[in-house]
Amino acid sequence: MSIFRGKEIPLSTEVLLGLLTTISAFLFVIKYGIFKDSQASGSEELNFHDILVSFIQLVPSTTLFNPWVVVSAIFAEISIIAFIFSFSVLFVGSRFVERFWGRMEVIKFVLIVGSITNLITVLIAIISNLIREDAKNMNTPLGGGISYYFGFLVVFKQLIPEHNIVLFQGLVNFRVKHLPFALLIILGLWSVIISQSSYPAVPSTVSFFTSFIYLRFFQALRTEPILPVSSNDSSTSSVLIGDASDTFQLVEFFPAVTKRYVGPVFNQIYEVSVLLGIVTPFNDETVQQSNTRAQKRSEQVNQSSKSIASSVAERRRQIALQVIEDRINKEHPK
Repeated sequence: MSIFRGKEIPLSTEVLLGLLTTISAFLFVIKYGIFKDSQASGSEELNFHDILVSFIQLVPSTTLFNPWVVVSAIFAEISIIAFIFSFSVLFVGSRFVERFWGRMEVIKFVLIVGSITNLITVLIAIISNLIREDAKNMNTPLGGGISYYFGFLVVFKQLIPEHNIVLFQGLVNFRVKHLPFALLIILGLWSVIISQSSYPAVPSTVSFFTSFIYLRFFQALRTEPILPVSSNDSSTSSVLIGDASDTFQLVEFFPAVTKRYVGPVFNQIYEVSVLLGIVTPFNDETVQQSNTRAQKRSEQVNQSSKSIASSVAERRRQIALQVIEDRINKEHPK
């Protein structure tokens, strides 16, 4: 199967998109069946959007009885717009990241970040609703793609921190490494001013920190993931836990003017976490290996970008030559 310039879709992309499509379609079919039965019975009119499927969706009031929904809800979208957006994020994100990690690690990353984000989010929602005695929000479904959106932003910050995103013909120009912080601020303001609820600020923030902690301290990758992962031979490789590189410190996600204030706080949290045995401290060798890997990764991305630019330039040259040749043939027919 091929798409976009004839390139094959990576296996991780197929698996994740398959899960998203299957679970979302299954959810829609069940909700539609309940909706049709309600209409046929002549009972009180039921809003399709308000129908809950508690064994698939992340509903605070029923999650304790259906704990598996912290996983299934990762791929459960209830609107076409949300489905299309999640489909796009998974397609672009997994297709790019698999080149560096391999298929299984991409799938594992989405499942780990998504499920932990859903679990923490629903626990916060339950506690908050109980304190405020808010029975209505106990039946408001959570989850969906927002559980991993920020996960991919953190990954992009790790892999291509200096890459520029240019929109509207250069009117908007910013680096990937600034995107997570900016979006967290925007979504925080959205929650306070517009939605006046913990959504989407809480799941976005939880997803951000969950993905960073996993990548920084727990992800296990072989020392060669910077190369295209096409071989199963691991006899000459070693496993590096986490990413101790200087460019992937938590403080690097924040604006330069704030680093002098948040840096000491993050360092203190790190030292306490090490003292409690929550994370393993980095040694000089680990930091050096991570910095070397980050440098090679950057070189690979830059080389790939140059190759793409050269390919585009060559295609444009061929098209221009063809246009000139056609014009000459028209002016001087044989």
